[in-house]
Amino acid sequence: MKKVIVYVEGPSDRLAMEELVVIALPDLYPPNVSFEHSTFEELAHGLCHEFERVLVRKRLDDVQLQKRFHVFCFKHDLEALVLAAERQLASRLGISSVARTWAKPVEDQDHHVPPKRVVERLFEAHGDRYQDTVDAPLILGAARYPEIAAACPQCF
Repeated sequence: MKKVIVYVEGPSDRLAMEELVVIALPDLYPPNVSFEHSTFEELAHGLCHEFERVLVRKRLDDVQLQKRFHVFCFKHDLEALVLAAERQLASRLGISSVARTWAKPVEDQDHHVPPKRVVERLFEAHGDRYQDTVDAPLILGAARYPEIAAACPQCF
């Protein structure tokens, strides 16, 4: 039996990714967690280095394993995808459309105001509280994968 291990950062990421039927890895935001990184390239390098270290520790000298290890990440956090799903986000908020206050493409948002904070503020502005384990799966479950992928071309 073959085994596939998928690592995501938290329960909201797992639940939302199950709705979009994709495999994802950690968020780029916040930077410098576990090792120094602020760009996708630095994150990928650090994860590859850690993977190689684990292979050595487990005495798995298999080049095929290294070739099959690919790094993907959300640029910033899962909520970049939530912001990309503008119609579904507006529907969840109970409004006809959302006044965009974030960068477009959403992946160009900066580390000082990551997408999760933008989403939290949108919910607060509409008298609600964002619950990532509930709202993200509902919003992304109503979205179409090709539209989200097109709206997040850099790291999704």
